[in-house]
Amino acid sequence: MHKYRETLYQNYYSTHSGKQDQSVQIQHFNQQVRYFEREFKHLMPSNKEAKILDIGCGTGSLIKALNNLGYSKTNGIDLSVEQVKMAGVFGVTGIEQADVNDYLKDKQETYDVIFAVDLIEHLAKDELVNFLKMVRSGLNAGGQVIFRTPNMDAPLASVFAFADFTHEVFLNKSSAKQLLQSCGYQSVEVSEGIVFIENSVKEIVRKVGWAITKILLKMQLFFSARTWGEVLFTPNIVIVGNKDAKA
Repeated sequence: MHKYRETLYQNYYSTHSGKQDQSVQIQHFNQQVRYFEREFKHLMPSNKEAKILDIGCGTGSLIKALNNLGYSKTNGIDLSVEQVKMAGVFGVTGIEQADVNDYLKDKQETYDVIFAVDLIEHLAKDELVNFLKMVRSGLNAGGQVIFRTPNMDAPLASVFAFADFTHEVFLNKSSAKQLLQSCGYQSVEVSEGIVFIENSVKEIVRKVGWAITKILLKMQLFFSARTWGEVLFTPNIVIVGNKDAKA
């Protein structure tokens, strides 16, 4: 582990995502759960008995969302003792403090779906390649990985990419496909992350403004003799890769 991580990760929750009072933290947790349900529901297998692992699960909001969607065979791991403790405060079970390298090796289990949401950007390039290969080995044949990460093609991408000092690697649709395919994943798809405001009036304004913004961005690409066919503009991208069913 890089030395700076020892300082940043030992109190990651309290210095980064848990700076508000507990009532606000609970509201934020519940909002995350609703967003995750909306963002990932269409990507989930029809089999509710699918075994699912969430790597870097934080306070367990994705695990809670999956449970709400009917998936009960869920486990989560996170390096941060603080985050695992907060998962218990929020009433999420099946989460433990662990390093993924040790966890997959010691458990010797394989999964149908492995999530890593807002995690791969924290790894250096060599670490990320090794991580992707290791995660692939932890999948059942025909299983899939689902990643979410900041999108460097988004307008004001630095707001999201550099909001966390521990971010190391930044991707767009093209580089994400290249990376996963090089690491042995099949049928790699990269799509827009969710962009949504729960307030209905604000959401209408946002939709109109976003539509105009995308037109302007496509015009900018056109003026620079580029195409927008492989470009996504949302702050996050969602990456889905599959392990060969015959593997």
